[in-house]
Amino acid sequence: MILFIYGASGAAIEVYDLAERVNALSCRYSNIYLVDDFEEEAPYYGTERVHFSSCETIAAEEFEFVIAVGEPAARASLLKRIEESGYKLATLVDPSAIVSPTAQIAPGCIVNAQSIVSANAIMEENCLLGFHVVVGHDAHLKRNTVVCPMATVGGGSTVGENTFIGLNSSMKERTNLGDNVIVGMGSMVFRSVEDGCTVLGNPARVTKGNDEHRVFRK
Repeated sequence: MILFIYGASGAAIEVYDLAERVNALSCRYSNIYLVDDFEEEAPYYGTERVHFSSCETIAAEEFEFVIAVGEPAARASLLKRIEESGYKLATLVDPSAIVSPTAQIAPGCIVNAQSIVSANAIMEENCLLGFHVVVGHDAHLKRNTVVCPMATVGGGSTVGENTFIGLNSSMKERTNLGDNVIVGMGSMVFRSVEDGCTVLGNPARVTKGNDEHRVFRK
């Protein structure tokens, strides 16, 4: 089995390291490649940087993808491309992570080192948890959610599709974030947030919309 990691930025090399840790125990992958359509194919970070088209010459049952991009909208776009191509998604959970046996983690999810996914929590397809993230009991993360390092999602909370929770932020239990929400770094969310809002501070307050559905802007 071959693993293609879609992305070649800082997030991607972190995921490459994670995949190597997983593979050291499971021996699932014969090769692990980074996929980047914007740079030339070349050796990179101890492996090869290749284009998406590289997998077209390989039987689909012989490889799988994981998306290593921190922008939720980009994750959604790349997921659509992979699904429309009929390719499989991998799930990567760091050996040091704690995952409840009652938690549900869908294909395409990434759970980084020292993170916790608690009892009855649900992670839909293509979610990304950074280092030291806590997902509380009965929490529900919808597709393409990104939760940055040291953040906490309180028990019984829901995080909408394409939503981004910044570094060292926390959500109170039983609060809900809508789709395409941005929670700024270090924020404390005590109340539910509607779709398409950006919130910041302690307590977190709406500062502006997210009409472009993007976290990182040039």
